[in-house]
Amino acid sequence: MKFKLLLCFLVLFQLGWAQVVEVKPELFEEDDKPFYKKFELSSPLRVNQYAGEINPYTGEKEPWFLLDGLSARAGIGTHYDKWIGVGMNIGLDWKANKGLVVAPVFGSLRLSPRVGENTRITTEIGYGRSLSLTGDKLSGLFKKISLGLEDDESGFGLYIELCQYGFSKITPESIGSFSIGLNYIVF
Repeated sequence: MKFKLLLCFLVLFQLGWAQVVEVKPELFEEDDKPFYKKFELSSPLRVNQYAGEINPYTGEKEPWFLLDGLSARAGIGTHYDKWIGVGMNIGLDWKANKGLVVAPVFGSLRLSPRVGENTRITTEIGYGRSLSLTGDKLSGLFKKISLGLEDDESGFGLYIELCQYGFSKITPESIGSFSIGLNYIVF
C-alpha cells in the first residue's frame, strides 16, 4: 500500500514547467569585449648633423632627420568604450647609433577620445623597466609618452613617441629616442 501511494504521489507531481528565455544577440557582440590587443612598429629618428648641406656624392640636400633603428612592441589590456584603457606591453627596441638592443616591459594608460566620425586622437603614457640585451647588463626605468591618430573602423594609426630607457652607455645622459610609427589595435 505504501509503495502504491508513493508511486501515485510521484506520478501526480511529476508535472514540470519550463521557461523560455530569449538570448539577445547584442549581449555577445564582438564590440562589447572589454579587452584589446595592440601591435606597434616604429623607427627612432636622430638629427642629421649635415642637414641642409649638399651631399658631394649625390648632389642632393641632406635630410633633417635620419632613421636610427627599429622598434616593435605588443600589448594587451582592458578598456572602457575604447576611450580609456590600461595595458601591459613588451617590446624590442634597436638603437643603431648607440649599438643597443633594449627590451622594455611596461604598463600603459591610454586615452582615446573621438574627434571625428571614425577618428580618435590617442595619447598614451607608459612606465616600467628596460633591459639591455647587448651583453653589458644595463637596466633602468622605462618612460614613454606618445600622441597619435587612429581610425576607428580599421584599427590602424600613426603616432609619434618620446621614450627614455633610464640608463646610459657611454655618456652620463640617459638614452632616449624620438620615434614615428604605425600601430594596429584590435578591440
